[in-house]
Amino acid sequence: MQTITLNSQQQEIADAFWSDHSTKLNFEIKVISSRPVNLEGYTIEATRNGSEVSATIGIALNHSLRYALNHLLRWSQGAEKELKVEDGPDFPIRGVVEGFYGKPWSHEQRIRGLKNFGDFNMNTYFLAPKDVPWQRFNWRQPFDSEFLAKTAELTEIGRKNAIDIVTCVSPGLSVKYCDENDVDAVLTRYKQLFDLGARHFGMLWDDIAWELQHQEDIDTYVSTAAAHADFTNRVWNKLIALDPKVSLTVCPMHYSGRGNEPYLQELGRSLHARINLMWTGRSIISEYLDISDAVIFERTTLRPPLYWDNFPVNDGGLQKNLYIGPVRGREAGLQMYSSGLVSNPMLQFEMSQIPLFTIGDYLWNTGKYNPEQSWENALVALIDHEEDRIALRKFLRTSMGTAVGGDPAPDLRQVFRKGVTHWRAGKLSEAGQVFINAGQDIVENFGYLASPNFSKPLMIAEIEKWLEKYLIGGEVLIGLGKVLASCSFDTSKNCISGTPQQIQELADLKERLEAHRKNLFGDQIEGPINELMAELQS
Repeated sequence: MQTITLNSQQQEIADAFWSDHSTKLNFEIKVISSRPVNLEGYTIEATRNGSEVSATIGIALNHSLRYALNHLLRWSQGAEKELKVEDGPDFPIRGVVEGFYGKPWSHEQRIRGLKNFGDFNMNTYFLAPKDVPWQRFNWRQPFDSEFLAKTAELTEIGRKNAIDIVTCVSPGLSVKYCDENDVDAVLTRYKQLFDLGARHFGMLWDDIAWELQHQEDIDTYVSTAAAHADFTNRVWNKLIALDPKVSLTVCPMHYSGRGNEPYLQELGRSLHARINLMWTGRSIISEYLDISDAVIFERTTLRPPLYWDNFPVNDGGLQKNLYIGPVRGREAGLQMYSSGLVSNPMLQFEMSQIPLFTIGDYLWNTGKYNPEQSWENALVALIDHEEDRIALRKFLRTSMGTAVGGDPAPDLRQVFRKGVTHWRAGKLSEAGQVFINAGQDIVENFGYLASPNFSKPLMIAEIEKWLEKYLIGGEVLIGLGKVLASCSFDTSKNCISGTPQQIQELADLKERLEAHRKNLFGDQIEGPINELMAELQS
């Protein structure tokens, strides 16, 4: 691979890209300055002759080279010999906010994540894990040397992959808003990050007491919103003294709802106009993100929302779920009424990459986003070996339901329907075999996923408990099929009958399935068991 006419930052991006993406083709790339319609977009003109690819990429921003290289590599893996395209993202801020409660991602996972996020055409990563002392409890202390060393590495990896690292401070649990010393404590941290190369900073007021806690603040401010605005603006004024081009993003205390709440109105109309305000939408986990709600938020706060999208997060009471389906319910055109969107992922890093891929697709082009196709593309992009993809796909499609919609188990739903069709026709042996075959397929697939043949052991390790449930589900389906096949069908009454022993066997199967607390399968195993038990007991 050879690249020519690159500046130093472009060369850094190109070198990092090709070191992480193997190809047998030889690329000669010329980068020119241009003005794509979209500022963060690019133009590409390329030809391929055998193993030789010649390309001219036009960009206005260095970041755009990363997205152009993504496009060029995907094109080169197809059959077309010529490429002429202009493309660019819909949302200006696109990325991930590691903002969940529970065990945070490791440093190694974050490094791999940044490389993936570059592949997903994202440009921003907010470092804001809830359950770490430095984030919410020890915020008055400067960052220690270990933290700074790790953050410096993340900043470097981010720069090479066109990802801005936004490290957040959450002072709200103990802050005294009127105290200039607390303002300076936040500034000290920001200055440490600034010296590492950061130019975008986060201040989080979420999940704190709604009322002012210190008498001095009660005496000084008419409301919590006034305190938040004043404190933030004082930090901002000192921050822009370092560099007038810096960015600051704030998560408000009232971060979900209609967007017209009095707190948001007071805060938004008091904050400096360049400060971003985060918002989760109508709900903490919003099934839909709508243009109409975004318009209300902007009219209230005098700025468009920067969405903190709580998808596919599974912290707190949601930890029994794997949300690995594609993002849905985000309106096409939302980018016209938003400053960006960052996704709060699951505690499971490996699994999070699948829905995050689909989020990257949506953020790049909301009008062309297809959830199902994007999800299938995610598997191809993330799983190299076809046998592994087939096996993993079977498992994943037992957990496709998410907090934003989707059929939990679409393939098993078809099994249920086929089995019940035979059952209603009195073909109990055929009906039973449908469930037995489905169960045996699951058991066999579990064996492959749990074996050394599967090439993603880190992925398997983090879903171990769900795989246990997967195996149980397969064995229960086999048991269901055997019971069903052993029942009798009265053609004159057009009904099924069975013995108390058969009913008990079904009850035992149901109890075994329900005893495991992780969620899989939707109701596509429990449903036919319940239905058969009801008929046998009638």
